[in-house]
Amino acid sequence: MAASARDLNQRDLNQHFGLEGYSSNVLKLFMEHLDQQPQSRLLDVGPVCQENIRFFASRVWKHYVCDLFIRLDRYLRKGDPVYQIWKDLDYQPESFDGILVWELADRLDEQDVNRLVTLCHSILKPGGMAVVMVMGDQIASSETRSFVVGQNYRIYLRPQLHLDLPLRGRQNRDVLSMMTPFIPAKSFICRPGFMEFLFRRG
Repeated sequence: MAASARDLNQRDLNQHFGLEGYSSNVLKLFMEHLDQQPQSRLLDVGPVCQENIRFFASRVWKHYVCDLFIRLDRYLRKGDPVYQIWKDLDYQPESFDGILVWELADRLDEQDVNRLVTLCHSILKPGGMAVVMVMGDQIASSETRSFVVGQNYRIYLRPQLHLDLPLRGRQNRDVLSMMTPFIPAKSFICRPGFMEFLFRRG
């Protein structure tokens, strides 16, 4: 099947930045889990992009977006306490079948990442799943990127130049440690240091 103009344009952009797209095994498993839910509810914590809204909205019963990246950037620029972003995750307990955390944890200090994990565990249903990314030293930079989802679960990394967020550079063991309330389901190495994780709430 020929690639669409949108896919080709995004591929050119990623090659320009040295960030070729890749096929996401974790996202495929994550969506298979959601497909098994009769009325699946998904939360995406951002960064928001129209491609992802279209992709997920067509595949789940209800798709919620709460862009914590742009909220975090706003609070940091103003010098406001970061913990204020958590008031935006005021969902009822056990509301979601899946949460896309992406690399948000790598933008938070230890106290706030613990709060993030606690909230995600609370608002996920038992058996619900969370996707977490770690960029790794060879790819990671202070530049924030969105994970743009294309056909066949192919992901492209798009720079978000309007966001200026810190990077913590967590490693594999750090992610497993911070996600202790969850059960590790799968992890994949996409390229050296760049890992995808899938966690399940017990």
